[in-house]
Amino acid sequence: MEIDKSYDGREHSLIKHELLGSYLEKLLYIVGGSGEKEITYVDCFSGPWADDSDDLHGTSIAISLDIIKRVREGLAAKNNNIYDIKFRAVYVEENKSRFRKLKGYLEGNCPSFIEHHELSGDYSDLQDDILNVCGKGFAFFFVDPKGWKDVGVPRLSKLLRRSRSEFLITFMYDFMNRFLKLEDLRDPVQSMLGKVDQEFLSELQNKTPKEREDAVVRRYREHLKSVFGGEANKKSWTYHATVLNKDKNRTVYHMVYLTRHPKGIVVFSRESHQVAIFQHRVRYEKQNRITGQMPLFVPEDDDFQGEVAANIEDVKTYWLDHLSSAPAAYGQAELADWLEETGWLEYDFQRAFNELRKEGQVENLDDKSNQRTKRFVHFDKNERLRKLA
Repeated sequence: MEIDKSYDGREHSLIKHELLGSYLEKLLYIVGGSGEKEITYVDCFSGPWADDSDDLHGTSIAISLDIIKRVREGLAAKNNNIYDIKFRAVYVEENKSRFRKLKGYLEGNCPSFIEHHELSGDYSDLQDDILNVCGKGFAFFFVDPKGWKDVGVPRLSKLLRRSRSEFLITFMYDFMNRFLKLEDLRDPVQSMLGKVDQEFLSELQNKTPKEREDAVVRRYREHLKSVFGGEANKKSWTYHATVLNKDKNRTVYHMVYLTRHPKGIVVFSRESHQVAIFQHRVRYEKQNRITGQMPLFVPEDDDFQGEVAANIEDVKTYWLDHLSSAPAAYGQAELADWLEETGWLEYDFQRAFNELRKEGQVENLDDKSNQRTKRFVHFDKNERLRKLA
């Protein structure tokens, strides 16, 4: 695998963009094929940042335009009425010089069928303008700041309350973690996590570094959800994918995802799984280049599964705790709840169910052949499951 040279030294951006691109493409296909007439992509910190190339191929700007174009062509090949969909892209940038570059790039490179808007200023101050441009159709918000304080919940609140929306937000845990105990920065921290009292800080002190990280990012997710989930009679879900330091097993940031549809979290977790494997491949190949060692065998994706999979015994126990001897249907809403609660992957649940099936502890009543090799439960079909032991 050849890593794009524009990402050399900033492989974490490559992973972030891989996740953005892979999920955005799946999302637009789903929403575009559902009969939606307006789809808006919003980039709240568009840059362009570190990419100096004329085509900006290593930026979220070029990535988003390319995906919208590809999805429109793919949908149109199946249904000519797809051309009736209005695709809109909104790019916000506060820095004046970067904004000029952004505007010039869009004027020369944005496809004519994409209605593009460039807004100059702080996205939080421009929330009303952004919402006006978005109209009433579906909107996807990508919020990828340079600083950790820029994604405090109050700064996002108007956008979060918008219905028919999804969010992908960069949460810079490593930066924020340094200031958790500093009284002078208590307000910015609380804007991220909600009320931070001595009891919460004491709880964090008693945790391992990994447990502490998980507790903080989940606290941020819940704080976001308290506003995002404010839509009447609409349940919401959150999930996060972890982006690691290019050289060390340390988190750079988490990509926090919010949706009001269970299929959203299921699809996002699948893309997170593939990107997690991609991330370990990038790190593996970068290390080989540094050491100059050429492996005898090129590893396959399955060789990296152990790096991203949950402990299978834990997942098996979870399954047995949630199944009963009476058959019951399990659909995407149940899977979404489990993914949100555990942070595991659908892959983990499928693998563990198969192990339990082989052990004679569970049964899928709708799997007549009993010969499936990957998806042992079709959650999209609400298959009936039960515990045998």
